[in-house]
This record gives sequence, C-alpha cells and structure tokens, in this order.
Amino acid sequence: MSVRSFSSFVLSALVASLSFPVLATTYERAEWLPQWSDTDRDCQDTRHELLIRYSLSPVTYTRANQCKVATGLWLDPYTGNFYSKASDLDVEHIVPLKWAHDHGGASWSRELKRQFAEDIDNLWLVDDGRNQSKGHRGPNEWMPPYAPVGKIYVQRFISIVDKYGLSLSPSESQRLRTMASEG
Repeated sequence: MSVRSFSSFVLSALVASLSFPVLATTYERAEWLPQWSDTDRDCQDTRHELLIRYSLSPVTYTRANQCKVATGLWLDPYTGNFYSKASDLDVEHIVPLKWAHDHGGASWSRELKRQFAEDIDNLWLVDDGRNQSKGHRGPNEWMPPYAPVGKIYVQRFISIVDKYGLSLSPSESQRLRTMASEG
C-alpha cells in the first residue's frame, strides 16, 4: 500500500467514524453535575435544601433572602462529629459519580446522570475532608472511619447500585453483600 493510498484509507476511516455516535468513556464531572440545581425555584439549590432538611436545629442564613445556609447543627455520619458551620460540610455522593460512570453510568443520558447526581437517596452531608479522602472509591476500597455507620453506608451503597442498575462483578457483589450483613 502506498503512502498516498494509506493516507486516503485513514482519512476515509476518520470521516466514517464521525458519522457514528461515540460513547464517552472519559469521566467528565460536568456531564453529571455542572452545578446544584434549584428545581423548586425557591433560590435554595440542592445543597442548601439538604442543609435545611438535615439540620438538628434551626438554620441561619448568610443573607435575608434565605438562599444560602450559614449555620445549623449537623451530624456527620462518617465521623460521628457534629458541625455548626455549613461551610465545613460537603454534599457526599454515597455512590460516587465516577464510580457510577465506571460501573455502567458512562452510557447513560445526561438527564439520567443529572438525576443520579442529585438523588437525595445518594446524598449525605459529611466533613469536607472525609469527602475528599474518599474520592471516587466504593466500599471495597474505602469505609467511613466511624465504625457504627459502616453497615448502613454499605447497605445504602447497594441500594443505590440496585436502584440504578449499576454493574458489579460477581466478586464485588459478594463482598458488598457480605459487608452489608456483617455487624
């Protein structure tokens, strides 16, 4: 094959590939959660709705319009510690977005990715440092440091995996189900 015919072949293959949709295999957080939404249009996005919902005491706001929570009282299930400043907490995805992406979510529509990212069944308020230390890992690689919540964490993880039909290898499935029944 001459260089010219090889170049023509490569160009033809490239043009042909452009006419077929290609599934993104690279995880892009913005496809899942560009920002928290305000579905009820009351100026409080999902994060602040969760802060209000789960505060054990009345919340205060940063401004009179009551859009952003400043203080309250929250129990972090991962550490067992209480927090009073909203800024000390992150919204944690029990099943991390990248983990979901890698276990079947990569092929989902943007709408389903967004639904998953803001599903309150999959969200906890936790210490921002714990959320960052967990990263994109599941229970096979990371467990909450506060042992009493471990079983609940794994049970919720499995519930979300099942709810969205995410893929588990047989060994992952067995390990998670064993972890969920221990304790």
